[in-house]
Amino acid sequence: MVHYNRRASASDVAYQHIKEKIIKLEYAPNTHLVEELLSKEVEVSRTPLRQALYRLELERLVIKQPNGRMIVAPITIKEAEDVFKVREVLEGLIAKEATHKLTERDFHALEDVLVLMEASAKTKRKEDLVKYGAEFHKVLQKASANEVATHFLKQLESRIARYRRISSYANPSYEPEAVLQEHRQILTLLQLKQADQVEEAMRAHIRRSLRSTIETLELHAENEFSEFKS
Repeated sequence: MVHYNRRASASDVAYQHIKEKIIKLEYAPNTHLVEELLSKEVEVSRTPLRQALYRLELERLVIKQPNGRMIVAPITIKEAEDVFKVREVLEGLIAKEATHKLTERDFHALEDVLVLMEASAKTKRKEDLVKYGAEFHKVLQKASANEVATHFLKQLESRIARYRRISSYANPSYEPEAVLQEHRQILTLLQLKQADQVEEAMRAHIRRSLRSTIETLELHAENEFSEFKS
């Protein structure tokens, strides 16, 4: 049963529910999305459901076929490369511009997130490590005050989350300690105010994430990703 927030519209509820299922791979790539079944599952009428599907289509998590039917967007190496190459440039720029703008409070926030990441890495809690890693990046986005870069990055957010999940959960070679070390290095360079090095460290972090994603996609066929739901 889907639980409603009283302030959320039916369309918002449907959107969040379906989006989470897609990102978590509970709706596998290329799965047909049947409105009647979704309407019953999410407990909303067809109109707000269609509004939600349209929003997901704009984010390219859902694709409308020529016959009008909706499917979950496929997962491909080409898309992963395109998304992460753009992400690398944007995240690198944001980190560089945040370097001389971070406040004492921002540094405390980054340090606190790193502590949570360390605990997650030690206990092999991949989902928490991914979640806290995303929070680390969000602190830098806010501090950078680059609204344009942040806006474009936000447009890719859902697809980034989907591939990030694949590279961490479905990759048997995923090393939490390596991810943690990359964030430690970025924080150290931020503290030293070395903007150019911060940018390169962030870009290297994204490139490593892309390599992990491609490696995973090469190891597993799309219809096998359901094994890695959590």
